[in-house]
Amino acid sequence: SSGINAEWPLRPGDGKILRWEVKLSRYQDPELTLVQGFVITGAYIPRDHPTAPSSRTADIGGTAMSFSHEDESTFVVGSESGLVLKCSTLSTELPLDKGIKIQFRSPITLVYNSHNGPVYDVDFSPVHRNLFLTASTDGTIRLYNTLQPKPFQVLEPVSGYVFGVQWSPARPLVFAAITANGSLLIYDLKKSRVGPVLQIPVNQTKSPVYSIEFNSKSDTLSTGDSKGTVKVWKLSQGLSSQIRGEVKMLERIAASSYE
Repeated sequence: SSGINAEWPLRPGDGKILRWEVKLSRYQDPELTLVQGFVITGAYIPRDHPTAPSSRTADIGGTAMSFSHEDESTFVVGSESGLVLKCSTLSTELPLDKGIKIQFRSPITLVYNSHNGPVYDVDFSPVHRNLFLTASTDGTIRLYNTLQPKPFQVLEPVSGYVFGVQWSPARPLVFAAITANGSLLIYDLKKSRVGPVLQIPVNQTKSPVYSIEFNSKSDTLSTGDSKGTVKVWKLSQGLSSQIRGEVKMLERIAASSYE
């Protein structure tokens, strides 16, 4: 079989976002082609923004990125400086940088209120096109509506830095976060809009947990910590089976961001 897959890796530090196409073939080695590129610079950050770089030409290093599940041209980028940026692959801005094979344009369409530290994770809701979560070393988890610059929900776990956050693929109101002191936090917005419904010590040494991933085909999620240990956690039925009316409840939460 053959096909083409698109990959979008971030290049931390130089502000570049690259789109590669991987051509797969049964008879040949995979072929990798650079087809599109963007660059994030201070030129597109309002001068009065609290986290605006001092130089208009400064590159802004990206640290996290997530694409909308319903609009493949829309994505959000988190940065080293705490900036959270809405971006589009359909950018028609004039090229800012001419690469060897492609021209780099600015993808920025909206600048959100920033975190007070690097943003280490961003995740779009799998069921609502306008909702996304961010996690930062400022110790907060934030819930944004893509159409509003200000987060409408800010959660502050007592667990220090937050290194990762991800929505559940099964429960629209459930998401999980991981922290610097070795905690796995499970939130259920149906039960609480303030704190986690479950806090699990991932390891006995309180080592930082750096990665988290829900399994979309089962009731499990996995974590990876700084010691190189990967653990798989089985979720209860209450946290892994969708509740009647849950999507509408999430829609009401999203609507509250306009109030």
